[in-house]
Amino acid sequence: MILEKLTVGPFQENCYILGDETSGEGVLFDPGDEAARIALAVEKTNLEISKIVITHAHIDHVGAVAAMVDEYGCPVLMHEEAEPMLQQLPAQAVMMGLRFGKVPQVDEHIADGEKVSVGNLSFEALYTPGHAPGHLSFYCEQEGLVLSGDALFAGSVGRIDLPGGDGQLLMRSIQERLLTLPDETRVYPGHGPSTTIGDEKIGNPFLQGGGLLR
Repeated sequence: MILEKLTVGPFQENCYILGDETSGEGVLFDPGDEAARIALAVEKTNLEISKIVITHAHIDHVGAVAAMVDEYGCPVLMHEEAEPMLQQLPAQAVMMGLRFGKVPQVDEHIADGEKVSVGNLSFEALYTPGHAPGHLSFYCEQEGLVLSGDALFAGSVGRIDLPGGDGQLLMRSIQERLLTLPDETRVYPGHGPSTTIGDEKIGNPFLQGGGLLR
């Protein structure tokens, strides 16, 4: 498997390029900004990007989606519940003091439990709302990794003070959908460094005192 992480934009968001070396097929997860830099990184992998997958529709995760569609002519996949927030991207930009162009079109909605295939790789969509409506994480069992978006970070969890945030829902998502994965599962979050499920069970302060790990 090919896995490249690019940290992009003013919010230091992690965009991931993943691909199957055998077939040469690749996928972009959350191209949030710096479209030209992402395209250059893709070129170095020699992958053919077949789809763009969005974990959630906050502006820092989707800012380069439209440009990447223009570049690769591939479909965009996202959960249906994230659509209203996607359509509010111009308002998000104003709130964050950013400039924003075209709102990307979503070609296919992904439901909880559906599989996203990339060559011989398979990513299972895990419905993990709380940070944002329609938030999805993506688990690749064969490679022992999960792309957690902004649900779970190394030593932290997603913020809940933005529109659509729900703390109780986020904690339930983490407990039921992420902490049930094998401890050795590598976690690739939407911001910051990677971690493992086991390390977060032991050391994440947000998952301790509130009784989540009793």
